[in-house]
Amino acid sequence: MGHPDEPLILLSRITFDYGSGPVLEGVGIGVAAGEIYGLLGADGAGKSTLLRIAVGQLQPQAGEARVLGRPVTAPGLAPGLAYMPQGFGLYPDLSVEENLAFFADLHGLAADVAATRIRDLLQRTGMQRFGRRRAGRLSGGMMQKLALACALVSEPRAMFLDEPTTGVDPVSRRAFWQLLNGVRAEGVAILYATANLDEAERCDRVGLLEGGRIRRQGTPDQLARVEGRRLFTVTGPGVRQALAALRRLPGVEWVFPRGRAAVLWLRDGSGTEAVRHRLQRIAPALRLRETVPGLQETVLWELAQRSRDGS
Repeated sequence: MGHPDEPLILLSRITFDYGSGPVLEGVGIGVAAGEIYGLLGADGAGKSTLLRIAVGQLQPQAGEARVLGRPVTAPGLAPGLAYMPQGFGLYPDLSVEENLAFFADLHGLAADVAATRIRDLLQRTGMQRFGRRRAGRLSGGMMQKLALACALVSEPRAMFLDEPTTGVDPVSRRAFWQLLNGVRAEGVAILYATANLDEAERCDRVGLLEGGRIRRQGTPDQLARVEGRRLFTVTGPGVRQALAALRRLPGVEWVFPRGRAAVLWLRDGSGTEAVRHRLQRIAPALRLRETVPGLQETVLWELAQRSRDGS
């Protein structure tokens, strides 16, 4: 057994390659009970590989993966884990209830325990009316709810979700996260792989996976801070046409268009009033206001900086 203070999911110095070069290099992550850790990275960053190592499907070249205080290869660990890979395998010709019953049987649940658990999951997911509907006739959002319910049927203590809401509409994504927050409240440790910045901001902590390494990790608010920089929003008619002029303002490091506005990163020490005065000379209708940066703005800024620096 692990130490009482050990995270339920603990990945230490994980290194892995497929023979053509390293995919992961010394990755370390810990996820506590009742915590959602967002593994944020672009396609091909190694998120799926790390999750497969975390559930024991792949063996790393170096490092150790421990879940629930034991090595992931320990016998008898599977009932305490839930893994939703991309394209989680449901059976489209089976009904919602039949899919749940299949996964309950797979985990060896007794018939009475399985029946109670299935009723509870149908209620929690709001799928009571769809119990007899074939899974193949569900919408994308309902399919993801069913996939989560199937993953929860064994009452796991640690979950591994690999971009579970890809291709799901925003309303269904929000409903999925409401369910996930309920799972977190039960003390389950969740490692959530995503390329979606909005989803990453919903997590308790986030690790930025890039180039095989965790570049930074912390709460979304911590990661949204950029030392020595301030974020401003520019609004008003013609703002998209003024982007080139905005980039030439004193102290401005980067400008991104966002909808009908622009976000502008300014170095600390640059005079805000001087920038505002110059802005009025460019276009009197434009307005400048300081904004609290979110994870999305910060990650885009960091990617732009690295692209400019060639790193």
